[in-house]
Amino acid sequence: MGDFAELSDLDLAALVASKICHDAIGPMTAIGFGLDVLDEDEDDEEQRESALSMIRNGVSTITSKLQFSRLAFGAAGSSGFEIDLQDAQAVARNYVESENKHKIEWNCTIATLPKNHVKLLLNLVAVSMGTVPRGGVITINIDGDNDRPSFMIKTSGPKARVPAGIVDLVNCSPTEEVDARSIQPYFAGRVAIATGANITIAMDGEDVLLNATFS
Repeated sequence: MGDFAELSDLDLAALVASKICHDAIGPMTAIGFGLDVLDEDEDDEEQRESALSMIRNGVSTITSKLQFSRLAFGAAGSSGFEIDLQDAQAVARNYVESENKHKIEWNCTIATLPKNHVKLLLNLVAVSMGTVPRGGVITINIDGDNDRPSFMIKTSGPKARVPAGIVDLVNCSPTEEVDARSIQPYFAGRVAIATGANITIAMDGEDVLLNATFS
């Protein structure tokens, strides 16, 4: 665990809540600004259309982020519940592509997976976005079977890199204090432990590969 003790369940929950709120603030602010513009001059048609577009985009973005958080962080069903990977694909695609920087390519040979496996997959997808901060393509390959799947996520884009500290975070051995900005990879590591997964993140030429295998 490096120099830091494992987060308590209360601290983990608090940081996850902070992460979700942080993701919601941007689109909510855009919606509020759009409503303010409408209130200022309802007769300016061009300004009205611009405000309505801002509101629509804000609603679409916050919806995609909350749907993603529900699966990535939430319960999403009772114990033993399995999730259709077509539903997971739709949620992941809407989240990843919501800001028009990243694109998803999804290749899957499995129909359903236990919810915690899907939770791990989605958190790794979110982590992978940080490896191509300027945008790029995120290719997700899901193979194996329901009992022992494997995930391989390849990211390609300008200056793709493994962010400092990310490997330690997904191994739940952070070298710095975990906060709302770093909670996602740490949470992925906690889910990996719960599901018996081994996570690796490394450069592959100019791309980044994230792999998850289950024991």
